[in-house]
Amino acid sequence: MARHKQPDELARLKGADKQNPQRYKRQTPKSTVALGQPPNHLPEDVAAAWKEIETCALPGVLTCSDRFVMEIAASLLAEFRANRADFKAAKYSHLIGCLARLGLTPADRQKLGTEKPPEDNPFNEF
Repeated sequence: MARHKQPDELARLKGADKQNPQRYKRQTPKSTVALGQPPNHLPEDVAAAWKEIETCALPGVLTCSDRFVMEIAASLLAEFRANRADFKAAKYSHLIGCLARLGLTPADRQKLGTEKPPEDNPFNEF
């Protein structure tokens, strides 16, 4: 199965757009609308999972366009927490996949390169 194309925002954070600029020439549409509150139809435990996922996400990554994936991820997370014994392996994979697409797994965070702060040189004051 082919890999999913990574969003341009993630590519920029990782520095992949500098390594292969020809892949990222086109402007990708980005929602300017924030993710917002959980939908009213969600049960209380799923809404709590939504808020927890939103809190853990990197600032500026999740937008209104991610609401459907967030709803699935929050539902799966709430289901996992409610009954771990009956949570099937396929659902684990699906949950991890949703979290990865939202940039919430350790491997995905590691790929999001941030610039290191400049190191202080003790000789700068001289």
